Amino acid sequence: MPEGGFQERILIVDDEPRYRRLIVTNLRLEGYLVEEAADGPQALRTLSERPCDLVVLDLRLPIMDGYEVCRRIRQESNVPIVMVTALDTEAEMIRGLDFGADDYVVKPFRPETLLARIRAVLRRSRTGGGPIVSECGAVSLDPVTRELIVRGDRKALTATEWRLMNLFVGQCGHVLTHEYLLARVWGPEYQDDVEYLRVYVRRLRQLVEEDPKHPRHLVTRAGIGYMLTDSAPVSGVEDA
Repeated sequence: MPEGGFQERILIVDDEPRYRRLIVTNLRLEGYLVEEAADGPQALRTLSERPCDLVVLDLRLPIMDGYEVCRRIRQESNVPIVMVTALDTEAEMIRGLDFGADDYVVKPFRPETLLARIRAVLRRSRTGGGPIVSECGAVSLDPVTRELIVRGDRKALTATEWRLMNLFVGQCGHVLTHEYLLARVWGPEYQDDVEYLRVYVRRLRQLVEEDPKHPRHLVTRAGIGYMLTDSAPVSGVEDA
């Protein structure tokens, strides 16, 4: 039985039958309910008919690539998405996360690796990431809609963005280390994946900063971590 105590439903979107069978077989052995789709349109139809708890989405798909499928899913849902690709490049990872994916796995992979990532993403989606503090200067969070409010403008957040922003707002004015943020948002198995954190901080700066290239609110403490401030940067804080 999955960690959540009930049978979570996972949609596998992959046009390669051998990979799809491998993933489906291992997920069912772990007690998950599994849906399958061989292309983007089929995946979108499945999600509209049967809501799922997580999507495993291959990038190289016929008809509609995984980026476009991810974009369309994000227009309707915050369901967690784990992208799968054969291209192990930083640019591909960043692009996938920018489209709204929650995690990224490279082919070929061991079934245990994908299962661990799925468990971690589902665990993050089930929990809120700590106590909610309503505001930090011009930035606040709406715990009902899970929206970010910046200078009166409401902005939608993915589940991972919510968890990360919740930590920043909840500890307004405090420097949070890379290790702390990675452990709290992604889990201890991600402690060395600092690039994940950098990508998401860049995404959040696009939402909270008037000039993301020169951040004044979500600032970097070089070699340590990040801090959300309710005023201009303090001495010794560098942008990065």
